[in-house]
Amino acid sequence: MHEKKSVNILLEVLLWLFSLVIIYPLGMVLMTSLKAYGESNILSIKPPTAWMFSNYAEVWEKGKIFQSLLNSTYITVLSVILILLFASMLSYIVVRRRNRFNRFISKFLTFGIIAPFAALPTVQMLKLMGIYGTRTSLVLIYAAIYLPFTSMLFSSFIVGIPRELDEAAVIDGCTGFSLFIRIIMPLLKPVTATTGILNFMWVWNDFQYPMYLLNTSSKYTLPMSIYSFYGTFNRSWNLVCADMVLVSLPVILLYLFAQKYIIAGMTAGAVKG
Repeated sequence: MHEKKSVNILLEVLLWLFSLVIIYPLGMVLMTSLKAYGESNILSIKPPTAWMFSNYAEVWEKGKIFQSLLNSTYITVLSVILILLFASMLSYIVVRRRNRFNRFISKFLTFGIIAPFAALPTVQMLKLMGIYGTRTSLVLIYAAIYLPFTSMLFSSFIVGIPRELDEAAVIDGCTGFSLFIRIIMPLLKPVTATTGILNFMWVWNDFQYPMYLLNTSSKYTLPMSIYSFYGTFNRSWNLVCADMVLVSLPVILLYLFAQKYIIAGMTAGAVKG
């Protein structure tokens, strides 16, 4: 009993130390964003002498945050809608119709989870399609990249839905797409909420794909705006940190309000009665 208590205390101390490793740089960025120019040259978690909230107003104006916010919102919302729509329908077909072709599709999706992103062929393909450098191209790429993993989560949830529901709906005259929308889709709310939030955060925070696929600053997403802003104000750490805080704020707030849905969706369907 005494040994178990000692182990628990040790684990608690280690978790606190690990938390400090994460919290310290976040606190440093927050404190630096509120410092004056001269004081911000030394990065530390020490509170500022004078609280410069005006840094945020300056960053909002000079960093073109609003335009980048619109771009990120457009790309993220459309990407998540496409991912959820196609992943849910594809998973339902693959799970319910276990033929050779659908088993191949299932294995193909699994391969898609581990397949690396090939930048050069992707750029060439988008150029041939005439959409390279557009926000639409980025939406399609995100949909293709995150579809396999999202489909896997939907499939594991749909397996737990009894087939008798489908049969009862067919007897009542509900078939095809109507069956999926009216009967199955409402049952998928937990996993839809989870995958929707996860995909939102992945797309919103992504830097790699916009760097390859967007060629004008007017189409930059928020992570790209940080890169561009740093190139201009790389000596003004107070403004750079304020930009980082503003860009991170939406997804932090989303996670804080939606974390219970993420946990519920990940565990729903895991226990079968």
